[in-house]
Amino acid sequence: MSHDSPVSWRASYARYVAGRGISTAGTNLVNVVMALAVLSIGGSGLAAGLVLACSVFAQTTLLPVGGIMADRVSRRSLVIVGNVVLAAVQTITGLLLVIAHGAVDVWMFVLAALLTGAATASVQPAFQGLIVQIVPPAELQRANASLRLVLNLARIAVPGLGTLLGAAYGFGQVLIVAGASFASCSVVLSWLRLSRLPRKSTPFWAGGKEGLQAFARRPWLWTYALAGTLTVPLWLAGYQLLGPMILSEQPGGARYWGWAVSAFSTGMVLGSLVALRWRPARLMLTAVLIQLLWPLPLSVLALAPHPPLLLASMLLSGVGLELAVVFFETTRQQQVPEHLIGRTAAITLMGESILIPVGYLLAGSVADQIGPATVTAGCAVGIALVLLLLLFVPSIRKLRAQEPAQPQAVAEAASA
Repeated sequence: MSHDSPVSWRASYARYVAGRGISTAGTNLVNVVMALAVLSIGGSGLAAGLVLACSVFAQTTLLPVGGIMADRVSRRSLVIVGNVVLAAVQTITGLLLVIAHGAVDVWMFVLAALLTGAATASVQPAFQGLIVQIVPPAELQRANASLRLVLNLARIAVPGLGTLLGAAYGFGQVLIVAGASFASCSVVLSWLRLSRLPRKSTPFWAGGKEGLQAFARRPWLWTYALAGTLTVPLWLAGYQLLGPMILSEQPGGARYWGWAVSAFSTGMVLGSLVALRWRPARLMLTAVLIQLLWPLPLSVLALAPHPPLLLASMLLSGVGLELAVVFFETTRQQQVPEHLIGRTAAITLMGESILIPVGYLLAGSVADQIGPATVTAGCAVGIALVLLLLLFVPSIRKLRAQEPAQPQAVAEAASA
């Protein structure tokens, strides 16, 4: 792997963070107003759900292709082209809403969602690989924490701003702003200069087999990813569906949910700040242990959904999840060869997404039968049990992080 000098890699990293932050802001704007935009043209709740499902479906099914591409061609070019496609799709959709609102139909949103999911499938693995090209291995944890801090701040500020703008000016205008964000990301990253890396000229699908083999040879990686396949749907079912159901049954409870979500996002920001300073020797072991805080708010919702307890548990949960994400991503970036990062990242992302629709459907239908609190308790217990099982994986317990380079060593390496 080839990296720039200690000074120049930081300049490239700053440009990368700026571009990815702008793109994430655009994604958050789209996510928060897309369903509202479908409803604004007279679409039903089912139609809005279909649009959201189409985006997730396209993204999940095409992630393996995006992962292979991210390890075969220029990741910078993939990110730029993907964001150009996102900019075009959102801008055209927004203009149609502004200029010809009455002529817009649900199928147009479905098409836009499919294109958005496909473009995102190419962008995400490439973004994961770019940071490994830019940042020296021993500096990856600090770089990941700084990046996550920026992304989490965007997740706090942008959704609320998007709904306010949509209510005041229209959802088409918000989608146009999102399109401008994606276009700006492409412009920022077009100035990103990276060393050209040698690529193997293997057949396309052979590259997929190579990625699967690399994934399977690392028990700490595939077991943690498998755990995510089970825990992410359990969490989202409780966080996005069952939690609001429980609070809506209490007088005035629904209004506390927004504060709870803000507390969770604030916890993630705090987790990013902690990760800038805390460098545990065993990153994977620490990631699993600290992640046991994650299902805490689901337990509170099931047993005692009082606002003070819920806010505190959401804050702690956000801290634990954010630290786990930083530690896991740092371990993957340090332990997996650079030319395999895109494929292994795509497999992990696909695994986390594949059961989410099933989780929503099962949680909702079972909650109608036995009550949301009971299902939420089951989700919390399920997440905790899966995480505890990870502690039996030897490589998760023993894998050690790479130590950061000392200033003198960095200077000697730069002059060598």
